[in-house]
Amino acid sequence: MKRYRLLPVIAALAVVACATAPQRATPVTKGPQPVSVTGGLGRYMDERARVERVGFRLRKAAASDCAERKQTKPDIGLVVWSLANFQNTEDRARLTGDFGLTNAVTVALAVEGAPAASAGVKNGAIITHVNGEALGEGKGATERYIARATTAAKQGAVRLKFKDGGEATITPETVCEFPTLLVRSDDSNAAADGTVLAITTGLLQLTESDDEVALILGHELAHNVLRHLELVKTAKPAPGTLLDAFAKSAIGTAVAATINRPFSVQYEKDADRAGLTFMARAGYNIDAAPAFWKRLNETTKAKSVAATHPTGPERQRAIEAAVAEIKAKQKKGEPLTLKPRR
Repeated sequence: MKRYRLLPVIAALAVVACATAPQRATPVTKGPQPVSVTGGLGRYMDERARVERVGFRLRKAAASDCAERKQTKPDIGLVVWSLANFQNTEDRARLTGDFGLTNAVTVALAVEGAPAASAGVKNGAIITHVNGEALGEGKGATERYIARATTAAKQGAVRLKFKDGGEATITPETVCEFPTLLVRSDDSNAAADGTVLAITTGLLQLTESDDEVALILGHELAHNVLRHLELVKTAKPAPGTLLDAFAKSAIGTAVAATINRPFSVQYEKDADRAGLTFMARAGYNIDAAPAFWKRLNETTKAKSVAATHPTGPERQRAIEAAVAEIKAKQKKGEPLTLKPRR
């Protein structure tokens, strides 16, 4: 299976952001504007903000289904970083110059629409205390933030104090526990491994709206909520396998070699339907789903992995039927529930 390489400065941020899973405070709002940082970190942060914004809404919309499967966590929607998390001299110099980053615990992303941002927390704010406990600066400070914020969220409220004297009391929301991961790669792909939702920058750049991002992430979220990877492993062991979503590139090829056809085809159909349900609950427009799938299939020029995925026309027809069914339920005022697990 192909592994995507993240540039060091981006990888370091990912470690800080994901270290809180499964109880972490996740990120997103419109991130810093693109700047000339190693590997285009500014653009990456802006794109990640978009992914996190959409991901948070979907994870919240699917929380009732995740709760039934004990897959939820309290989340305030916050990612932090510190200069101490970066070792490369060039990276540190650019982060200091372009982002003003210091050794203090600093808000990297406050998820738009999530509790922290709604409470007024802004990108770039320096956090000094969590629930009355000082964080300090330098090595270990972000880890202390993560540990204390996680504990506070479980107890019902996260109280933050900032260097400028401001304070914020944040009540977490219950969401599905799977964090979103934006992978820096030109490949057009998205995947789920049972613990995270991953999308590449290459695929993200093919989307034209948050509705289309939600279509992709909703599909991946559905794979995790429905525990498809666990079922696949039970049917045929495949350690480390990622379930392919829309595009069929390197990850899709690996999946094709390890997943039995009957399971994979049905799982893809189930994930399409459940993902659209999560989208509709979250308030996204599901009407564009069939057209996006068709456009993506044509854009990537990827050949269908017939042994493990529905063909393009077949999948499009199934998605159109699912959209019609969901819209009919909405018109009748019926609840948008998932079908019973198989």
